[in-house]
Amino acid sequence: MAVHAGSARPQRMSVGAAILRVFVTLILFFVVFIPFLIAPLLALAAGYLVYIVMRSRGSKPTNAPSAPGSPAATSPSGFGAGAS
Repeated sequence: MAVHAGSARPQRMSVGAAILRVFVTLILFFVVFIPFLIAPLLALAAGYLVYIVMRSRGSKPTNAPSAPGSPAATSPSGFGAGAS
């Protein structure tokens, strides 16, 4: 049995195929890698917005302003108790 082990024919790539390969690699880089860099910034921004909304809801006054003609609410600290 004879084994023929000749050198393989060298594979050549055309210039157009090489440029296409570079563009495909760059597109894959932007589609896959860049979101990994942007995602933490977006998560921080979303968390900050949630914090701002929750803080603004928590800081509303508990005593609603009194309607005209209703008695004024007394202050728990006693400030202005003698002014009538």
